Amino acid sequence: MNNFLNELGLVIGIEQNTTSQLEKLLSGLGGFVGIGLCYFISTLYLDDTASLLIVASAGASAVLIFAVPHGALSQPWPVIGGHLISATVGVYCQQHIADTHVAAATAVGLAIFGMYHLRCLHPPGGATALFAVAGGSGVTALGYDYVVFPVLLNTLALVSCGVLFNALFQWRRYPGHWFHRRQAHSGSTAKLPFRNISPDIAQEDFAAALHQMNSFIDITPDDLSDLFELASRSARRRTRKPLKIKSGLYYSNAARGSEWAVREVLTIEGKRVQFRIAAGNDDAIGQAHSCSTRSFRQWARCKVIMASGLWVPCESTND
Repeated sequence: MNNFLNELGLVIGIEQNTTSQLEKLLSGLGGFVGIGLCYFISTLYLDDTASLLIVASAGASAVLIFAVPHGALSQPWPVIGGHLISATVGVYCQQHIADTHVAAATAVGLAIFGMYHLRCLHPPGGATALFAVAGGSGVTALGYDYVVFPVLLNTLALVSCGVLFNALFQWRRYPGHWFHRRQAHSGSTAKLPFRNISPDIAQEDFAAALHQMNSFIDITPDDLSDLFELASRSARRRTRKPLKIKSGLYYSNAARGSEWAVREVLTIEGKRVQFRIAAGNDDAIGQAHSCSTRSFRQWARCKVIMASGLWVPCESTND
């Protein structure tokens, strides 16, 4: 049953969220402040109903800015450029395509196309384009003024709020470039030890890898570099001394790709270890096996625990 639930979670994409409760609280508080400001601005140009609808797309942007402040889709140009391009395309389609259904679909499609080419892909922009077509007479009467009032003012207010609010917390610097620059200056993710792990991998290689995937991924080469450095530090902390194998605990072989696996020790009888595959090859998960204690020690590289849906090393792995 556990294996089925785990597989179901992977299929439907249940996120593996490792953020702290403080981070969740700050994200919600930032969204509250940002959308409160956007709604105030929108009521200056639209009636209450239309204001609520236009703020809906800003609400989606607020999730990105305050919950994922370092994400590629959350940065100022994607937010501002994405909404402006989408609003412009939406107004054009509303004015030149008589059929509302065709105009709405065309507006969203062209908005996505335009955002891609101008390097400002921002998902909430689709809602901004759609609203320009289907937002009602109060919106369509604005014409291209809709692009500036309230869309431009809303996005500028939201980005400004994101900069000021996140500046209060050094681990949430926004835009993301300021966060990575501070990390580099502080040495908390210094790149120098990078060469000790893999001398052939440079930051440009991460950019090349993202390019070769040919699909937009909401992560930057800087993010990948920092993740690799932090993972390398975790690897260096692991002891290479033989582990003391105990029943009821989980162990990993610290491999990568298809070779990675986690085993749960069920029982230890004499010089034999009974274990269950807890993670790794999907077809083998849940299967029970046995091997000699010596073989298990040679295979195991660290003791691990499940935290926020992820297998992570224990702080101490030699006891």
